[in-house]
Amino acid sequence: MFSSIKKNKWLQGTSCFVMGMALVVSGVHNADAKTQKKEAVRSVSHETSNNSSAGFMDLSVLPVVKGNVKQYLPTPYGNLGGLLLTDGTQVIFSTMFGEAIKTVVHPGQDITIRGLKARFLPLLQAFLVENPQGKILQEDSPEAGFSPVPVTGPDLFVQGKVGQLLYNLQGQVMGVVMKDGTVVYIRPSDVSKLGFSLQPGAALCVRGMGSVTAMGKALQARSIGQSEDHMIELLQVNTPPFGAPAGSPAYDYIPQ
Repeated sequence: MFSSIKKNKWLQGTSCFVMGMALVVSGVHNADAKTQKKEAVRSVSHETSNNSSAGFMDLSVLPVVKGNVKQYLPTPYGNLGGLLLTDGTQVIFSTMFGEAIKTVVHPGQDITIRGLKARFLPLLQAFLVENPQGKILQEDSPEAGFSPVPVTGPDLFVQGKVGQLLYNLQGQVMGVVMKDGTVVYIRPSDVSKLGFSLQPGAALCVRGMGSVTAMGKALQARSIGQSEDHMIELLQVNTPPFGAPAGSPAYDYIPQ
């Protein structure tokens, strides 16, 4: 009987030991699972933060174009509305996107672009731009280009040879880049009224309001011709009416 009691105590002790070991092993597994879960969350968060500048839409399906930036294409207002690559490709995007691009992309750099290419013109609408350091910017405003409106300030003048034609998203000629890098914008509706053909190498004189910034010189054509003696005036859309002559009774009148 004594041996039977001793045997039962031994079995109870063994059972307690086995149950204790099972609890320890279970706790270790739970701790490992929690650690792995935390590491997975940290990994996902890290990847999300790295790609936060890439935007919400997946643009990997768009064609890839690589090239070297020849110059900026500023607007008459001093914004950035595009890039010109050394192979002659005109890259166009919204001026809002241009505000971000000009901080990370500079002339002389090799860049990678994802966007929509024109079928028969050297034109590319950019939606994603990557600089040599791997900084990726994605377009949030799909409307590229700008609407010509009057620009305040003194007229700018440029005279020289046409280097390249510029196009809008409808494939219409909307201006030129001169040999010296000056960007001249011409309303597509005015191009057919010039009386001469805009072609690379053609002589051109242009006067109009614009801006000169670190990105370059750009103007909206107000008068244009092949020589300074033969320039035509272009219709100014939405131009404010002239005020009363200085010194007249109506000069100081302020409309209510």
